[in-house]
Amino acid sequence: MKTIVTIVLIVVFVIITFQDFKYRAIHAVTIIGIGIAATILNYLEPKLTFFDMLQSISFLMITSIAFMIYHTLKNKEFQNPIDQSIGLGDVLFFVVITPLFQVHQYVLFFSIGLIISVVLFILSKSILKEQTIPLAGYLSFLLIICFGLKMLNIVNPFFLEF
Repeated sequence: MKTIVTIVLIVVFVIITFQDFKYRAIHAVTIIGIGIAATILNYLEPKLTFFDMLQSISFLMITSIAFMIYHTLKNKEFQNPIDQSIGLGDVLFFVVITPLFQVHQYVLFFSIGLIISVVLFILSKSILKEQTIPLAGYLSFLLIICFGLKMLNIVNPFFLEF
């Protein structure tokens, strides 16, 4: 059962990667799909408590508030950074993947994922037509690689908990 849910999760990550690169948006159904699949994986073999997931979401909230404060100070007026600097789909993506990671692993994935996304964007800037970063797409692609490596028993990047 775990293998089937994991494969479904990988397929949803592939869909998100495609959607984000092509349309710079992801469909709400894919976000819901990740949330359900990640929760089922955690239910089948409980590694995280609800409190663990709240810690990851708290980290995300603190990071988001700090980003909003930075954005406000930079522009000298209050502006909601969602849809100006980061998309709502990207934020929701970060929320629904919390059942996949312990909090310290989530912070590591968050940090490394953002760095890799910026580097990939800079490298592909001349090729891409859009000048926005497909963050959920890059992170989904990174998770596809991580899940694939773990399923093949090669290595377990970020110590994924499935």
